[in-house]
Amino acid sequence: MPHRFLPRPWTLVLLLPLACKDPETAAAQKQAVQVQNSLSQGREALTKGQYARAISELQKATNAAPESVEPLLLLAKAHQGAGNPGAAILTLKQAEGLIPGTDPVIQKQLSDLYMGEGQIPQAISTLVSLREEGKLSNEDILSLARLQARQGNPDAAFTTLERILRENPDDAPTKTVEAEILLMKGEELLAANLMDRVLQGSPSFTPARLLRARFFLMSGVNDMAEADLQSVPPEDADSTDVVAMKARVLMALGRPAEAEGALRKLLEDDAENAEATAWLAEIVCAQGRASEAQQLVDRALHLRPRFARALYVRGRVLEEQSDARGAEDSYRFALKAEPAFPPALSRMWRLHLKAGRKPEAQEVLERLTSLNEATVEEKAALANLYAQFETQLPRGKKLIDEALKREPHNPDYLRIQKAIDKATPKKKKAGPTGPVIIRGRR
Repeated sequence: MPHRFLPRPWTLVLLLPLACKDPETAAAQKQAVQVQNSLSQGREALTKGQYARAISELQKATNAAPESVEPLLLLAKAHQGAGNPGAAILTLKQAEGLIPGTDPVIQKQLSDLYMGEGQIPQAISTLVSLREEGKLSNEDILSLARLQARQGNPDAAFTTLERILRENPDDAPTKTVEAEILLMKGEELLAANLMDRVLQGSPSFTPARLLRARFFLMSGVNDMAEADLQSVPPEDADSTDVVAMKARVLMALGRPAEAEGALRKLLEDDAENAEATAWLAEIVCAQGRASEAQQLVDRALHLRPRFARALYVRGRVLEEQSDARGAEDSYRFALKAEPAFPPALSRMWRLHLKAGRKPEAQEVLERLTSLNEATVEEKAALANLYAQFETQLPRGKKLIDEALKREPHNPDYLRIQKAIDKATPKKKKAGPTGPVIIRGRR
């Protein structure tokens, strides 16, 4: 027998213990090796984005080691990467059942999946439970407070923020979130003062700059919004949030070519940026290039299948193509992914009104107003519906008076104000309050 086929002496030494083990121990050891091999293959596939292969390998590891949590956590990531968040949620719940008590890593991952599925109440509930157990970082607490506020629950957001405010009342990130909650609550003056104070103390704090720019944009003071964005530090100027806000402001200022150029520059450096792609699609659509916008939307949805902004822009493209039913379906999908997504709500009430569904239009406008995301035009539209239905007239008067402060000579706003005044019951003159003396004849 040729020498190269003979086992080396050290190989015999390693094989000897295995041969001496009983069959049960040897089988267990073989199974452990198989599990580790499958885990290793699964991790490698995850790193390379090969999700189908990762799922196959990690499923083998899970079947071979049903009491082990690690394969399940990796399998959940693989399902999520493959665009199957439902399977990822079920896998995480299976992992959760193997661990006594509450595991913050699993719960946080679950909340992220709930968010991706548009199951916002479940995400909030999961995070609130972690908060009450003291298992949320300060950064996660701020995210939870912001999420609660954006769902129209500012009081719960303040409850979440309370501990951090008490411990560190001058912290810039915390004060910025507090200002955002105040904006959601409609306390615009308090929010504006707070934003000013934050930026006086921390002029280079970009989240506060963005929030104030958004406030100016919503208030129609577009040049002030642009000034805030120009003050963003250079190291943050090319971030997606800053460029997207800059594009919004440039569009409001009537400079769409600049807005498009800023987003295209961002995509040159990050071609896989779904958010920037969706924003670019919206701007391209606004310039009347529907077919190009559709291609960009398709790319954004390929990168993030349940991305609310991309679904919303798809609806805008369909509206441009006179497909109202398709547009409405797209907006509904966007709102399923993100129930409080203002742009989709802003289009839905218009479609309802155009189709003669006034009660539905009123309901959506009230939702926008409660989120403090309604524009002046939308507040006036809600006041107009109140006048037509002759309901909630005091609230309608407040809304139209607010609109007239911004545009005192707007003929539509003046007409709505007149309609509300006409529908409002007139107060009866008070009669005599003293005793009535009846004089008889002598």
